[in-house]
Amino acid sequence: MADTYTHKDLAGLCGVSETTIKSYRRKFPGFIPVLTRGKPIRFKPEAGEVCLKIRDCFAKGLSVNETHKVLKEHFKEEPSSRQRRTSSAAAAAPVESVAASAGVSAEYLEKFFATAGQMMQGMAGLATAQAKAEQRLRKVESALERLLEVEAENKTLYARLLDRPTAEPVHAPTEPEPVEPAPQPEPEPQPEQKPEPRMRARRIVNVRGPEGEVASYSLERDTPQSEVRPSDDFLNTPIVIHNDQGEFLGVPGKLPLAGFVSILINEAEEINARWDRQGEAWVFVMVAPDGNTHSLRFISTTTPRGNLVVLLERLDINDQPTSSQFLQEFFRQVKDKA
Repeated sequence: MADTYTHKDLAGLCGVSETTIKSYRRKFPGFIPVLTRGKPIRFKPEAGEVCLKIRDCFAKGLSVNETHKVLKEHFKEEPSSRQRRTSSAAAAAPVESVAASAGVSAEYLEKFFATAGQMMQGMAGLATAQAKAEQRLRKVESALERLLEVEAENKTLYARLLDRPTAEPVHAPTEPEPVEPAPQPEPEPQPEQKPEPRMRARRIVNVRGPEGEVASYSLERDTPQSEVRPSDDFLNTPIVIHNDQGEFLGVPGKLPLAGFVSILINEAEEINARWDRQGEAWVFVMVAPDGNTHSLRFISTTTPRGNLVVLLERLDINDQPTSSQFLQEFFRQVKDKA
């Protein structure tokens, strides 16, 4: 075996994912000794044997407590980690029970939160880049409008100069005796020149985003492009769910929908996301790199006390609705990060 291990080394040794190794550490922190805490974290040589034993116990269908007893018989547990394990095991139990009732493994639920967090983080970066692009577009639009206005004024002035009449020349008399000068013809009145209408700036500008995508914008104020997303009022409304009795459950401090989405942003991996409108509801669709799709459906409603709220009505995974227990546990996991 190697002298030290990283998360990736342990995953390759056990034939599981790095997320699974991290799950081992959370469940049994005292049995997987850390050598250094730099990046990447490195573990002592005995960590490989511990992870192999944990994998074998889970493969036999043993629970976390039963696996802990097996590890205690073969390996030494750090005393400082026992208390942490007790609290983490207590927190993990509801997740595992809900995941089992919904037909989804606890490991899949952890992957979902990690994927959703990275996806939301990518969306935050995209929103920042879009805001900067809009600022640059407004500056370009203002400069183009002023340039075209000056050009129109110059054309009008030049046309007036070209249309100015010239006086007819006066010929000298041929007779030697003086004669009265002929009256000069008065110039005909020229029609009043109407200024040409000012031209509006209308240009198509291509903006390249941080991920290499190209978006086209029209610099014409009369036809702004609408964005497919909920309104600011909808995003700033507190978010709630229903419990099994149909009662409203919210978040202390009245977490708005925008804050709920922001929490998912901070936890997401690379993922594609979009807002869809379905009747009176807004659906937030997240597509993971492995093709799994998660759709969160939100509707606007009022509580019995007359408070306006946004209800997280359902959560579909790969177009299949999850149970109410799974939805409640998902909501609790997100609000705990607020």
